[in-house]
Amino acid sequence: MRIAIIGASGKTGRYLLSRLCRDGDSVVAISRSRERLASLDACAEARQADLLDPATINPALADADCIVSLAHARFTEPLLAAVPPRCRWVVLTGSVRRSTVLPDPGADGVRQGEAAFTAWRALGGRGVMLHPSMIFGAREDRNIGRLVRLLWRWPRFLPVVVPLPDGGRHTVQPVYFEDFVDALVAAIRNAPDVPPAVEVVGPAPMPYRDVVQQTAAAVGRRAWILPVPLFVLTGALTLLVGLGLRLPFDVAELRRGTESKRFDVEPMRTHLGVSPRPFADGVREKVARGWF
Repeated sequence: MRIAIIGASGKTGRYLLSRLCRDGDSVVAISRSRERLASLDACAEARQADLLDPATINPALADADCIVSLAHARFTEPLLAAVPPRCRWVVLTGSVRRSTVLPDPGADGVRQGEAAFTAWRALGGRGVMLHPSMIFGAREDRNIGRLVRLLWRWPRFLPVVVPLPDGGRHTVQPVYFEDFVDALVAAIRNAPDVPPAVEVVGPAPMPYRDVVQQTAAAVGRRAWILPVPLFVLTGALTLLVGLGLRLPFDVAELRRGTESKRFDVEPMRTHLGVSPRPFADGVREKVARGWF
């Protein structure tokens, strides 16, 4: 197929691009940045375009048999307006953040995008929206990458004490980036046989304290968790940021850490054929590659 990847120069897009090229597909890499396009695998045809500019995105997608978007779901409506008649189906990226009950503009954007996608499907459009949890493990990984760098650089003579809201008892379900790429490829190949929405998550919910401790173990350290009330942490973080310090997490991320995430992994296994690897395996692989 002729596959167009919107966001091909991003954290996941460049790995998906290389994978599809290895599989023998004809790939079009689309990005707003000419410089980032120049850094991609030369196996793909590079096209500079902006989703919000029909004059650029419409011709960029005109010959696509399948469109994959790694752009934020808030761009779903203008993307669907640019889908050409020859396109068989689309594969879009949402987020499990759509299930949060906390005030979250990012989650609102995902819900808005999913509503636009549902309406488009009702008019005869075909496609899948994958909702990944926190994606980790790539070279450009921001979340776990920052934690790995902090633990790696921590002075060896000092104990590693990590303050977490409620002692890090709330759960998260991170998914390794290669498992997400596998899910995207499966959706590209089999979109008509896949439900319109599938959550792409790690194998089981795990407490945030386990995320920290397993990451520390991957770099040969041992971390102790210090339970701290959320209001104390957010106040201290605001103060430190005001002093110009760069920290691994911001206030919004701390608040999201007080909400447990639990998702069913079976649809991912059943409909996409992907069995996600445990977090400990993924973070060890990231460290072994030196991607931090």
